[in-house]
Amino acid sequence: MGLAMWPVIIALSPVILLAGEPVNRYVMQRLRSSAPIAGAPVVRTGNLSARVVTPVRLPLPSFLLLIAISNPLWIALTAPGRWAADRFSAPPSPGR
Repeated sequence: MGLAMWPVIIALSPVILLAGEPVNRYVMQRLRSSAPIAGAPVVRTGNLSARVVTPVRLPLPSFLLLIAISNPLWIALTAPGRWAADRFSAPPSPGR
């Protein structure tokens, strides 16, 4: 599935460059709202503790978008949008 995403991402690269970061934020918001992590039990093994996370079934469109936004090419194409969003949304720090 991941290998099949490369040609699709290459073909859609101009669109991803412009609209990729809003898509990333949308998908991550959907994942956070559907994942029941808050009530997950904590299991202790020796000195380490870990949350037990139950698998979440995602709808097919969300699953495909998650596969796409995990692709290194998608990440590289959305980096300028992420930089611009971070740069212009936060108030400037005194050192800038």
